[in-house]
Amino acid sequence: MRRATPAEIADWDALIEANPDGGHMVQSSAFAATKRFDGLEPVHLVIDAPLPAGTALDATGDARATERIHALALEGRVSLGRYWYMPMGPTATDMAPVVDALREFAKAEPGLLVVKIEPHLERSPERIDELVALGLERSRDMQVMTHTVVLDLAQGEEALFASFSQMIRRQVRGALKKGYRVERPEPTQETFDRMHAMMLTVAGGKGMAGMRERAYYDRFWSEFTAAGTGRFYFGYDDDSGEPQAGIFVTTAGRTAVYKDGGSRPDRKINGGSALLLWTAMQDCIADGKLAFDLAGTPPADRADDESHPFYGLAQFKLRFGPITSYLPSFDLVLHPLRHRLWERVVRRVEWRITKGPDTLR
Repeated sequence: MRRATPAEIADWDALIEANPDGGHMVQSSAFAATKRFDGLEPVHLVIDAPLPAGTALDATGDARATERIHALALEGRVSLGRYWYMPMGPTATDMAPVVDALREFAKAEPGLLVVKIEPHLERSPERIDELVALGLERSRDMQVMTHTVVLDLAQGEEALFASFSQMIRRQVRGALKKGYRVERPEPTQETFDRMHAMMLTVAGGKGMAGMRERAYYDRFWSEFTAAGTGRFYFGYDDDSGEPQAGIFVTTAGRTAVYKDGGSRPDRKINGGSALLLWTAMQDCIADGKLAFDLAGTPPADRADDESHPFYGLAQFKLRFGPITSYLPSFDLVLHPLRHRLWERVVRRVEWRITKGPDTLR
């Protein structure tokens, strides 16, 4: 394990596509730049992880000894030290040598208290037990995408569309037939304003649970569109010039993500939201993306729990496909006494008086 070179950082978005998981929005250069809004500094790491014998073959048919992982860590500071959070990573075929290498590398970092990791692997009791056996402490779910709907774009348009529920297919066809119009607006301040206004129509003008402050969205949309890894889709059901619905989709890595969405409650044509997503999926297939993440549902065992904050959104997303759950976060604790003091006493006090994201939880 080592820190990335300046040349590697400059080419980061291309490099993460070669990761075992194909790269993801939260590993991208735009996400790294966005998180500076929260006072988190990016640390770009490169890991050469050994593969089990005979795991994979290169183009010549010879077994490859290692797989390279480009991993993003977000560094924050608290009163008791520094911490790293590695969103949806690092991910490897064999996690044991990765955890060992990360432990040794992190020990040499002055004042580093803990490293929080979340390998982008599907959840199972066996995988959780495996990571705990490597000396990691299970933490809470950090990402809304820990439980989500992920669609396979590699199967192509026809098979993907056929996999949707009958209701979604009917809505898409109906919206097209009735003249619902989809456009990809330029990322101007007017576009940002319109998108945010549509997001706030949820919950009587408060927006969906967990919404960030307006400035964060402006920063997020600016960074991703400037990097060429994010785009808006607006839908129109009349000629007024005002969009009826909008979504923002990221395209960093091989997995596209439906990051933000909103719509006006008054609509003249039903099915616009489904058509917006289908249009974005078609574009992502044309771009060579392998998966489309609908970004957040309840866990599968709470899909019908109306008290869950994502219940309403999940009822729509589940018409596209089933819930996939990924591993939760795990803490690689480097200083157990200080970490225990932080967890049991200091954190509760510090986060009441210091504004910012509580990523060390």
